[in-house]
Amino acid sequence: MSVPLAVLATLVQKVLPAGFHDSVHGLPLWLTISAGLIVADIGSYWGHRLSHEIGFLWRFHAIHHSAEHIDFLVNGRAHPIDMVVTRMSGLLPLYILGLGSAGPAGSMLPIAITLIGTFMGFFLHANVRLRFGPLEWLVATPAFHHWHHSRTDHIDHNYAATFPWIDRMFGTLYLPEHFPADYGIQTPMPATLIGQLLSPMESPTVVQPRK
Repeated sequence: MSVPLAVLATLVQKVLPAGFHDSVHGLPLWLTISAGLIVADIGSYWGHRLSHEIGFLWRFHAIHHSAEHIDFLVNGRAHPIDMVVTRMSGLLPLYILGLGSAGPAGSMLPIAITLIGTFMGFFLHANVRLRFGPLEWLVATPAFHHWHHSRTDHIDHNYAATFPWIDRMFGTLYLPEHFPADYGIQTPMPATLIGQLLSPMESPTVVQPRK
């Protein structure tokens, strides 16, 4: 992520007019962090959703969804290009709005959000059946994200990484009392690491879009 993130920060700094971010830089720290988390999750939501709705992006994202058993290790089962697309979708709005900028000081919030997102990723994929009551409607939990990996029932829901109410806002929330019956995708996936890394660049028939 370091190279595309550095390029993004520098480009935004050069393209946006001087003084565009002055008011944002004057916000209290607590408000900057709160706004950054929400803005990043909305950006990540749309990057994630488009990875399901655009066939070319889905070919990379399908590797993550091909796991037929969900546990914390699935968080690391992803094509590098898919990881960059999803993470950059969350970080791009931060730099556009001035919540992140080039240089050590401006990079702290994006780094913090990336670390929080990494921790949440392992937590959301954990193989636990605990329910968290009303908290599930405010902060993402394994019950929320397991439905995102459903193989046949209510696929293409629950895209948010941190806040389920973002899915509610965009009409993609599904959070019943039970867990999915099965996980994975309906098209075959190469069994080897090299095969999975190369499969998105091969014939489009290798990985079909979910829709």
